[in-house]
Amino acid sequence: MMHVFGAWASFITLNSRFAAYKRSVWHNVDFARSEMKFIQFVCLLAAWSLFPDWAFTSENSGPMPSSRCAIVDVNVESSGSHSAFNDDVEAIYAVFDAWRTAVLEGDAEAIVALVTEDAEFWPHGGRPIQGRSALADAFAPFLEQYEFLQDYTCEELVVRGNRAFIRGMERNTKTPRAGGEPSVSFQRAFSVLHRCADGQWRFARGMTNHPPKSE
Repeated sequence: MMHVFGAWASFITLNSRFAAYKRSVWHNVDFARSEMKFIQFVCLLAAWSLFPDWAFTSENSGPMPSSRCAIVDVNVESSGSHSAFNDDVEAIYAVFDAWRTAVLEGDAEAIVALVTEDAEFWPHGGRPIQGRSALADAFAPFLEQYEFLQDYTCEELVVRGNRAFIRGMERNTKTPRAGGEPSVSFQRAFSVLHRCADGQWRFARGMTNHPPKSE
């Protein structure tokens, strides 16, 4: 009888240990699942913070903004805070988007509103364009003849206080308004933007040149 009782007691002990082990295993599995979900959440949050316009959109929601930069270097101390840093970057992106729209619509007045009064641009192989009126004179007749689509691929954006430096590649599609086939050209572009007294970022300097045909 004692042997039977001892065997039964051993069985109860083993069964209790097995139940405890099973609970431990399932606890670890649940923890692992929770940890994985947390990691996924952190990754999505990071994607949203870096690319808020497209991180949670579908492929059919439209193209990503063409002015998003591969490298962004902002002195947070000069911006004042991380929030101000994000505001500066988004405001600069907005200037590029507004420029693209103004050029596409042939709106010379909107174009000159996006540059500083003392702006100066050095086009490839051309004379410097100095000031708003000179820029309007250069753009107006051209935009009357052509629909001009500029897609900008930004390589680097550096922001220091009220100055920003940006470089990248332009893909320009020129289509005659009177009819005809479009032509596509590429050029490298370097721009300096200034945050003006009214708080708006505007183009202050610019320089373009054509890349080698291999690029």
